[in-house]
Amino acid sequence: MSIAELGALGDIVASFGVIATLIYLALQMRQNTKALRLSTSHALTGDLRSMFSLLASDQGLAEVLVEAGHKTQLGGPTRIRYFTFTSNLLRIYENAYLLKRENSISEAHWSGMTQLVIDYKSMAAFPAYWEDRKHWLSAEFRAYMDTEILPTPPRPGVTIPGSV
Repeated sequence: MSIAELGALGDIVASFGVIATLIYLALQMRQNTKALRLSTSHALTGDLRSMFSLLASDQGLAEVLVEAGHKTQLGGPTRIRYFTFTSNLLRIYENAYLLKRENSISEAHWSGMTQLVIDYKSMAAFPAYWEDRKHWLSAEFRAYMDTEILPTPPRPGVTIPGSV
């Protein structure tokens, strides 16, 4: 075998090595993307879990949400607590919206969070909150809420706090 033939054979072997490396890198990137999605979903779930744990352990906050379920206008400390809780919830959802736009959370996680917000915005006090505080959120997210979430009715049979 001549030196030229050995050189050609070496090029072929090197090409296989490059292809194998590219396949390996593609698999690693896919695994990394999956791990990042899981981590992101876990963080969002943790944020929601913290909020709902607070709600479950604080009777006063639970009473605020019951009142917000049937009253269109809230006053004093009740209004402040409802607006704060709602602002926190919408910040988490806005974060999820931005992550979904970047394809960083799964469709299943996104649809569950979306349904939660669709049901939540059906509380009697939500329109007053939205008019008063929506400017705290990004213009893009406000447009999404106005066109996709606010017009969507809650699922049939959903019980809003304070409505029963």
